[in-house]
Amino acid sequence: MKTTLAVLLALLALGACGTRRPKVIRLGIAAQQSVSQVPIYLAAQLDLYGRNGLDVELAEFPGASKGMEALLGGSVDVLSGYYTQALAVRARGRPVEVFLGCYDSLLVALAVAPAAAGRVRRIEDLRGAKLGVTTPGSATHQFVDFLLRRHGIAPSEVTPVAIGTAARAAAAMERGVVDAGVITDFTIRYLERRFGKLRVLADTRTREGVLEAHGVSGFPGTVLMADSSWTGSHPDEARRLARAVWEAVLWMRAHPVEEIVARMPASHYGQDREAYRDAVRMAIPMLSNTPDISAASHQAAVEFLGASTMETAFRDLGVR
Repeated sequence: MKTTLAVLLALLALGACGTRRPKVIRLGIAAQQSVSQVPIYLAAQLDLYGRNGLDVELAEFPGASKGMEALLGGSVDVLSGYYTQALAVRARGRPVEVFLGCYDSLLVALAVAPAAAGRVRRIEDLRGAKLGVTTPGSATHQFVDFLLRRHGIAPSEVTPVAIGTAARAAAAMERGVVDAGVITDFTIRYLERRFGKLRVLADTRTREGVLEAHGVSGFPGTVLMADSSWTGSHPDEARRLARAVWEAVLWMRAHPVEEIVARMPASHYGQDREAYRDAVRMAIPMLSNTPDISAASHQAAVEFLGASTMETAFRDLGVR
């Protein structure tokens, strides 16, 4: 009897080991509630992480630089951030590895705040202006510096102001906290419903706009990245995670926009579901056609960074 009981307990222990839950993967979201992060949220809503044998815990950040700080500091295992951020920290020897591309654009535009529309008509008019970015050192900050340099303005000639995303960004633009800002389609549509057509100085919400801004029709935007030590020690988890998010990308392409929005938390669109729906619809054609970053897209990102922007990113991220 004792022998039988001992065998039974041993079998139960083995069974428990076999059904043990996978270790939690801490997945950071660099721009909380942004349309550029919809595939990450959608993979959770559709239980694609679970179906791929993963236990994923999402952690939201107000901008790409805060998300990168968390990745470099080890408080998240993987970051859904932006390709140019990964390039910037890799240039300083930090072993960050990108293992999935989701969008062929940053999905943002440089728009003039309603109160400044009378005095800001072109990028050259931004000297001395306060310019909204999600956070210092973020991809939107890099985009501002890129545009300023192209138009003969030193980044030091403007004042970057952190305005976050979604409702915070809309409030900053609406109240005149900034003269212009790099904002998403959702924020643009929200403001246009209140103030009429905004003046847009540069636009990457369409492939035509990306081509005009970067010289290629696909510019690497949202990506999954991790420290190479994590991907090296968790290759299977990295593959499963990439597969889950790519399945969300394919699901977005195959389903009506209303069905996508219905799956998203209401906090993502607040009182303006229509603007959010239209923003998601506009972003769908910008989904990557392949999970890999092409050589042409990579080169465009390298040129986009430039020496001065990379120094700004390093300083604001605390990268030495």
